[in-house]
Amino acid sequence: MNFLIFAATFYTLVLIGMYLLQTKLVYPGSEIRTKPELYGGVGVQEITLTTSDGIELTHWYQPARKTGYPVIVAFHGNAGHTGDRLQKLSYLTELGYGLFQVEYRGYAGHGGTPSEQAFKNDGLDAMEWLKSQGYTDEQLIMYGESLGTGMAVWLASRHAVKAVILEAPYSSIADVAQSKYWFLPARFLLKDKWKSHEAIKNVKAPVFIFHGEKDGVIPVQFSRKLLKAIPGQKQAAFFEKGFHMDLYDHGAEKDVTAFLEKYVSSQ
Repeated sequence: MNFLIFAATFYTLVLIGMYLLQTKLVYPGSEIRTKPELYGGVGVQEITLTTSDGIELTHWYQPARKTGYPVIVAFHGNAGHTGDRLQKLSYLTELGYGLFQVEYRGYAGHGGTPSEQAFKNDGLDAMEWLKSQGYTDEQLIMYGESLGTGMAVWLASRHAVKAVILEAPYSSIADVAQSKYWFLPARFLLKDKWKSHEAIKNVKAPVFIFHGEKDGVIPVQFSRKLLKAIPGQKQAAFFEKGFHMDLYDHGAEKDVTAFLEKYVSSQ
């Protein structure tokens, strides 16, 4: 009897701890970010926008090098910041596309508490700024990496963007959490569920998904589940030896470029 009481108490404490710590687990944040030049970002403009709750967020922007080319709006994963991804995405600007790297509250030295609703509101602010610069939805491409794929899908479900690119996406954060913490009712404990498999049903733009078969952070099965939910044009590349953060080491640049040439630059 004593063992059962101890086990039940321990399990309850784990449940409470997971619930209280979930913000840090989902959004671990990052260290302070310095100027773009220190990450190789020559010519990158810093765009500071004030959120509705008074937080200043500084995003990074590079206009398109080629006339008429869209701007790629990029959302990074749940660790690090825009500086960590700048070199990885530099081939996109070399191809002629613009690049708007969205930064998150609670990351890169910014104030505020991360949450799904706050991120979505901040993403809408970024879209409004781009529109104030004269860009239409048709001149924007959503690019999401890991956690950021939820932002890319959600915004694409609300805006008639040109295309969507998803690097190591998920069907929902609830699916991922439940697979990792199978011994807990994780999907019911989560405040932020990021239901991309539902939002993507409203995406009209062509979608490209790429994922590593050996990904231990977001299992590839959830990427395939998302792929099945896409109602329109779609392409995918699954890298047999790929993990979570090394997909460009396995040739992802070639596949992304081919997708863009087919659905964007050729039109």
